[in-house]
This record gives sequence, structure tokens and C-alpha cells, in this order.
Amino acid sequence: MIGRVALMVSILMLAVAGLSAAADLDGGVIEGQVVNGTSGGSIVADQNVSLTVYLGDTEAGSLDTEADAEGRFRFEGLATGPDYSYQVTIAYQEAEYASEWLTFTEDEPSRSIELLVYDATSSDEAIQVMMSHAIVYVEGESLLVKEYLLFANTADRTYVGSKEETVAGKKGTLRFSLPEDANELQLSLGLMDCCTVRTKAGLVDTIPIAPGMKEMAYSYRVKYSPGSTSLSEVIHYPTAGFDLLVQSESIKASSDKMTVAEPLDIQGVRFAHLSATDIAPGTVLEIRLSDPPKSGTQDTLRWAALALILLVGGFGLGYPLIRKRRQPAVSEDGLNQRRQRLISDIAQLDDDFESHRISEEDYLKMRSERKEQLVELMRRIRDDR
Repeated sequence: MIGRVALMVSILMLAVAGLSAAADLDGGVIEGQVVNGTSGGSIVADQNVSLTVYLGDTEAGSLDTEADAEGRFRFEGLATGPDYSYQVTIAYQEAEYASEWLTFTEDEPSRSIELLVYDATSSDEAIQVMMSHAIVYVEGESLLVKEYLLFANTADRTYVGSKEETVAGKKGTLRFSLPEDANELQLSLGLMDCCTVRTKAGLVDTIPIAPGMKEMAYSYRVKYSPGSTSLSEVIHYPTAGFDLLVQSESIKASSDKMTVAEPLDIQGVRFAHLSATDIAPGTVLEIRLSDPPKSGTQDTLRWAALALILLVGGFGLGYPLIRKRRQPAVSEDGLNQRRQRLISDIAQLDDDFESHRISEEDYLKMRSERKEQLVELMRRIRDDR
């Protein structure tokens, strides 16, 4: 008898615990407000807001609601388990905006967010390139070119492209320099196969550009004829600075519109270095290469050089660590001295993270702070020039 009573009590306790757990699992709330970041922008009332549910890495469904007259919205009855995550999205004036990934904890069963949107514009007048880099590798009968650009939309409107549509039926936004005979095109940071279009004039992205910074990177190959060859880099937007690195022990790189900078030495390999600043849209940089090295470049050296681009651009996690040789700072230019120190600091942070001397959270935070300082310095240097 006692055993049966004990068994019933146990079953009852488990049932109560199960009901409590179930209540916790579907008691999550995500609420927020849609805010128009454009000065004097349109009213964002009565906009459809979507919530996408993810279970692990798999999309598990979606919910929709309508923002009220003040742009407020609310989703409730959400699963709060550790495997669930959520993202709020809204389509507004030809652009899609998304929140950060949202999760719940035992102490935080509700989340409150602000979803920022902007009025759209078809003008690209506010699009600039803060920093741009290209590295060229001579590999037998081909050149491998890796390019990186840091774009800035300095307006408070999202650029959604002009009325002219691409062959894919979408409006083109950003344009990139790409030779007509380029092959083995590889898209990386900020570019996706689904949203880019290859044209005779180059490469066109179709994703709207919201205010702020956006990093882009891609690579391609072109045929190379031994002896000498030339490359053309088309500048589509006002560009604060463009740097070209050419991997070689003996190659000579020259351009009528670029100046020869101090060569770089990366992991014992010499890189010829050309640079240009304050470049106007429509400029074509003709680059001549002569006396190229023999083929057989090691893959590790390619990625070491690419990491230099990523380092200056503000990203590089997961790539081999490289160091730029310290160049003598120009004594009369304190801004350039600070720029060199920031680049050195970022390199040291990468070193510390790779060696597990700092946590990922501290690494990302400090790296982001130094990247912002570096971008601000680039702005000041550009303004001074």
C-alpha cells in the first residue's frame, strides 16, 4: 500500500514538473517598435512584421503580425528552450531589415528590440569607398586577384538601386571592377551568388545598402602571358584610398595614376606596393606588371597576404596571422602614426586570440573598437588631403 502511494506521489510530482516546464517552454515574448531612421521620414505604422523561428540551424516556421499606429509589435507564446532562436524582419520600401539573432534564458523570458528602417533612395551620391585593396599573384599562366572594399553609405536613406534593372530582373546597387575575361569568380564577405549579376562591364550586386559601413570581398583569375602584362581597375565610387600589392621577389609594378609605396615583406615574401588616394569615380587605374616571378607560389603565402587585407578592413578571424612590416612614421603626420599603431594593435589582438590569451568576447569587442577608430582616422586623413 505504501509503495502504491509513493508511486502515485511520484507520478503526480512528475506531472506537475512537466506542466511547469511546458509553461516555461512556450512563455517567451518578443516585442519591439519599428523606427524610421530617416530624418523627416515616412510613417511606419501598419507595417507587416515577421518572426522567423529556428530550431538549431533549421528554420522551423514563421509568424506574422502588424505594427500598430506607433510601429509597435508583439509576439508571444514562444518556445524558450536553449535550441530555439528568432529573428524579426520587415520589408520596407524595397529593402529588407532584420534584427540580431534573439534567444531566451531562464532569467530573460522576454526580449524588447528596436527595428530600424530607412526611407529608400535611387541615388548613389552618398555611396563612398573608405578603403580598397587588391592583391595580385602571378601563378604560371594566370593571375589570381583578390579584392576587398569597405563601403560607406553616409546618408540616412537606404540605397535601393536605380530604375535600370539587371538581367536578373533586380535593381543593381553596387558595381565592382571585373575584367571581361575573368574566370573562377569567388564571392566572399558581403556578396552572395543569389544576389549578384555578372555583366560585360563587371559585377553588379542587387542588395540594398543601408546607412553605415559594409565590407565586400571577392577574387578571380585572368590569363597571363609571360614577359609583361597589364590590369585595369575601374573606380566606380569616390574612393579615399586604393592599395595594390603584387606578390613577387622581382616583379615591377607601375601605374601613371598610382604612386610607388614602400614594399611589404610578409612571411619572408616581397610584395610590390602601389597606392592612390582621393580617386574620383570613372577613373581607370592602368597597372603594368613586368619581370614576373616563376610559378609555384605556395597557397599559405596567398592567404597570408589576403589576411593583410582583412586585417586593415577589420576582419580576419580564422585566417593565418600576418604582420605588416613597421614603416617609419612620417614625423609631421601624427594621424599616420596613430594609424600604424592601430594596425599594430589589431595584429596583436589577433595574435592573442589565436594563442587563446583572451576570450572571444573580449577579442571581438576590442577589435571592433579599434576598427572604428581606424575608420575615423581614414576619414580625417582623407579630409586633410
